[in-house]
Amino acid sequence: MTPPGPAAAAGGPTRVAVLGGGIAGLTAAFELTRPIHSGAYEVTVYTQGWRLGGKGASGRAGPAMRIQEHGLHVWVGFSRNALGMMSECLTEQALHRPAAPAHRLHDAFRICRS
Repeated sequence: MTPPGPAAAAGGPTRVAVLGGGIAGLTAAFELTRPIHSGAYEVTVYTQGWRLGGKGASGRAGPAMRIQEHGLHVWVGFSRNALGMMSECLTEQALHRPAAPAHRLHDAFRICRS
């Protein structure tokens, strides 16, 4: 991707609306906000509902708080770059939120032995 030209830089960052908070939308937002772009883009992500992740989201619901998975296939190799992107996001998070609970892939996933 080529950063915007001098005209855009003179008028401030280019405003970008990302429609959808799924993996593709979040990846686009992440890529546009990388330091290499020097703040050239002001990104807003719009998604339906409150949960990010799209078909890759998960959560808990019901009286037993059972885990509800939507797209676990994302993490088992069907999306070639998913784990690499997640690793990059965790590394970035470590720089800006040192108190966050996970900074490596190993810390982000827990083994369930039940």
